[in-house]
Amino acid sequence: MKFTNIKNYYFKLDSVNGFLADLSQFNNEIDHIKLHEETIAKNEIQSGVDVSNFEPIVLSLYPDIILSNVSGSFETEKLILLDGHHRWKYASQLNLIDKLKCILINFKDVKIKSYQFSINLGTDKFLNFLNSEGYSSSNHGSIGIFYSNEMYVNKNISNIYELYKFKKTMQEKEIITPILDEKEDSSKLIKFTSLNPDELLNINHLLPPKSTWITPRI
Repeated sequence: MKFTNIKNYYFKLDSVNGFLADLSQFNNEIDHIKLHEETIAKNEIQSGVDVSNFEPIVLSLYPDIILSNVSGSFETEKLILLDGHHRWKYASQLNLIDKLKCILINFKDVKIKSYQFSINLGTDKFLNFLNSEGYSSSNHGSIGIFYSNEMYVNKNISNIYELYKFKKTMQEKEIITPILDEKEDSSKLIKFTSLNPDELLNINHLLPPKSTWITPRI
């Protein structure tokens, strides 16, 4: 895919330089945009929305390519979708990917932290639930659930993808709810071990919704 109309874009909150462009020359047979998260059914974009009015989706280049200026044109066949999965899905279903605007960033500027969730149970019930699922407070282990300044680990969970599968189960059972406001009562918040940016390169399936909070973002 060739990008010819590129402008500088600065993510002020993250102090990161990006490059505003569009996907007008996207070729579905050649170009590949790597996705990493499922969308949420109730948040799907309703029919009749004009794709050309969408905010830009945010895409990362692969590590072997670095964009440092906007002079001339730029070409690549591989990108990673960081933010905008619902917009991408809607445009794709209508075969209107070429109408999307985008912001390109270099892979070195990608940061990921865990999405925070609010607990919909009382503390005792929640801890009892974790215990029943094989989770216990531990200072050992590289992946787990963080709650009330403690880490809860399941020795039978061997990788982060299994952890996120459990997270999806809790979401579906409405035991936890994703939040945007980090100022909520901290005694009711949990988070999960975050994905490493390098792991985005090797994911061969979609993670559950709200598995990653990736910056920079609009």
